Amino acid sequence: MANGKNGARKTGQALLFLYGAALLYFILKQVYFALAVGGFPDQTAQVSYLIEMCRQPRLVPDFAALPMYPVLTQENLVWTMRASATAVNYLGHPPLYYLLLSLTAPVRFLEDGTVAVDMLKLYLANTVLTSAAALLAFRLGYRALKGRSPFLHLLFAFAVVTLPELGYVGVSVNNDNLAFFAFALFFTGVMRYNEDKLDLPTYLLIGLGFMLGALSKLTAALIMLIMLVTILVMSVIRTKSLKLILNKYFLMTLPCYLLFLAYEIAVHRRYGSWQPGLAQIAPEYYLTTSFYVAPENRVPMTFLQFVRSFLGGIGHTWSSFYGHNQPVNEIMDNRLFGLVYWIPVAAAMLAALLQLIRRKADRYTIPAVLAFLGTLAYHLYSNWSGFLKNGYAGGSQARYYLFLIIPFALAFTQSIPEPKTQKAKVLTAAFALLLTALWLLGDAPRLLLTCGLSPSF
Repeated sequence: MANGKNGARKTGQALLFLYGAALLYFILKQVYFALAVGGFPDQTAQVSYLIEMCRQPRLVPDFAALPMYPVLTQENLVWTMRASATAVNYLGHPPLYYLLLSLTAPVRFLEDGTVAVDMLKLYLANTVLTSAAALLAFRLGYRALKGRSPFLHLLFAFAVVTLPELGYVGVSVNNDNLAFFAFALFFTGVMRYNEDKLDLPTYLLIGLGFMLGALSKLTAALIMLIMLVTILVMSVIRTKSLKLILNKYFLMTLPCYLLFLAYEIAVHRRYGSWQPGLAQIAPEYYLTTSFYVAPENRVPMTFLQFVRSFLGGIGHTWSSFYGHNQPVNEIMDNRLFGLVYWIPVAAAMLAALLQLIRRKADRYTIPAVLAFLGTLAYHLYSNWSGFLKNGYAGGSQARYYLFLIIPFALAFTQSIPEPKTQKAKVLTAAFALLLTALWLLGDAPRLLLTCGLSPSF
């Protein structure tokens, strides 16, 4: 009995060390990206939005009055910026992320009309936010895989933290980071439901996660909405009732969903769009930007060519880094190597298919896979429609979906059979160590070795 308790204690300590090491790796990677790489996607536009929310906080921004702030100087992680007289910010996102970030007081408005932005403070705030999301994910993995091989915990933890773009975007000023944290909250509630815990904490986690994510990024709203609808449909099929939403806990958390609906109605009434782009915000300025290509300059593309380009962009940016610094774009051009990051996704899709065939399903795999595929299909349709109107073929980035690595990694590790024999245990350990090593090789260490970059303090 004593040996059993000692064994359980040692296993618990080993798992604590494992998850701690994964978190430390995630944090140090983000520090490296902030100090040595930079070039984060949409960084100037994101910071410009933040400046205006610091200047005049609004629940429903006047997007047409949000200017871009070009960077004048960068010194000791302090950016000096000045509002453009002509350029309008192209981000039509909900303002919650920027309002929350403004609480860190990162902006000083100077007498000469310029603005000083403490980027170190912003990088730290985002690292804390994404690290908290990773901790929530680790808690889910620890509970779901409790009693199973420690090597499955290793796979789960490093499947999350080695996804290249997740850490790269994670340190930057980007509303995807609040979406990551919000989804971790949301999925914590979903996993409680998966354990038949239909109580107030479950509904609160789902409701608050949805509200935070939906009011930070509409892609996150769509993903979570599809998951919720799928979960409800599966519940109705299983129980022949609507008890999942016809109860006091759902009614108590209903304001979380209504708040998002109220915001969207207000935005749609003003701009005629659920998420306005430059075409709705500043039509004349929009025609002068790269988001609009004059008809005579457009590159013809068939729908199949567009699909190939779109899926290629999604595939590459899921397994690589996407930013504005050239070295970051070049290091992961080996598409075959990048396939290792798609293993959890493919495994989750296979698990969902098998659950449908066997008619025996958990309550998160099928909803997560359908949410990914459904949102991807909408994203493709939206981009193709936009391309036909404006000739712009960009916008196919996987960072909008990266937080789905949590359910994908969990479905992947839970689908691996528990090894019974010594040979099976050795094979499981070897597989986990090899795959983790490949993930690490393609992530920050490969960036260090390939680019020869070093932090500049």
